[in-house]
Amino acid sequence: MRARLALLVLLPLASGAGAAEGRTLTWEDSVAEAALANPGLASSRLSVDASRALYYSSFNGFLPSLSLSNSVAESNVARKPAWSASASASVTLFSAGEAASIRSASAALDSAEASLRASSAVLRAALRQTFSALLFAQVSLDTSRRIAAIRRHDAELVTLRYEAGRESKGNMLRAKAQAMQADYAVVFAERGLRTAQRDMARQLGREGFEAFVATGAFASAPPPARPDDFRSLLPLRTDVALSEAALRSSKASLDRAKSVLWPSLSANYSRTRTGPTEFPSARTGWSAGASLSYALFGGGPTAAYLETKASRLGYERVQSDLSAARQAALSDLESAWADYAGASDQVAVQSALLEAARQRNDEADIRYGSGLLSFDNWEVIVSDRVSTERNALSASRAAMDAETAWHRALGRALGE
Repeated sequence: MRARLALLVLLPLASGAGAAEGRTLTWEDSVAEAALANPGLASSRLSVDASRALYYSSFNGFLPSLSLSNSVAESNVARKPAWSASASASVTLFSAGEAASIRSASAALDSAEASLRASSAVLRAALRQTFSALLFAQVSLDTSRRIAAIRRHDAELVTLRYEAGRESKGNMLRAKAQAMQADYAVVFAERGLRTAQRDMARQLGREGFEAFVATGAFASAPPPARPDDFRSLLPLRTDVALSEAALRSSKASLDRAKSVLWPSLSANYSRTRTGPTEFPSARTGWSAGASLSYALFGGGPTAAYLETKASRLGYERVQSDLSAARQAALSDLESAWADYAGASDQVAVQSALLEAARQRNDEADIRYGSGLLSFDNWEVIVSDRVSTERNALSASRAAMDAETAWHRALGRALGE
């Protein structure tokens, strides 16, 4: 609730009068368009589809194979064609190498899916930050116009007092200069809004400019309670998921290197018919058998040992990489949550300061108009109000960016 307090005392909705007219854009609209237009996300999806096809294909090594044949022969003795038809089937019952291939393909699929989620999370963070920047630019323009109106009103008041002989010329010139400065700030804010609209068009995959008007509240959601154990959030992290997939792939490589130390077992069956016609039906014969094979020195006496050693060392290296990724993720989660909570607290503080600054400004206007407050003291209060308006705006923007960073640390993907 503290982060949303800014809505009560700070700023209206970003879709207010200050925003340039154009196509309204909700967060859901931007997510839907980015999901369709982003080429990196499309590439990651295709990679997942390819890895899934290879995973299904890896089971072919254990599927039975069936072959049919039909042949004819004639000799100078029989002088008659002899036809032969046969069917044979075979299946691999045990093969450590084929099993390792399946596990390797499964790890590759997991890695592709983790990469897709990582790409989606990066895109979501970039899109959310751009959307927040557009909201900020719209509200910043509203704030600049409000400040310009205050400065113009103050300049008129000081000018009237100067013409009545109750104020110095220097104070009158300063008030007018501050009004001019506030008008230039409005122009600067209008340029910033157009820049933010251009950035949004780029995120949506468009080359042409479009005057988007982001809709929604310029405020962040309150941060969640601090988790008792950040390790419970590690399954959400895409970098940890990628490291875990790399570990499974390395383990499959180690199993494949060890597979030469295991025998392979297969079974086969065949049935044959011969006769004088194309489709013979007599003289039926069949055979069945099993084969157990073991490579003693495939590739040399030391090849299996050295390959296994290299794979084991690689597996241990990936284990260390996974441990490092988990530790880095825990640190990132802790830091992101602390920044988010701190930014939310700052919004509440700045909102309270802004409410006080506005009240003091209203009281100072009355006292200055009545001649009970000097220009110097009055100008300090007005400048403090203007500064607090901008500080409160910046605090809300910082809180939204901190919320985006927290969601990125959680690995939230597009559409979540």
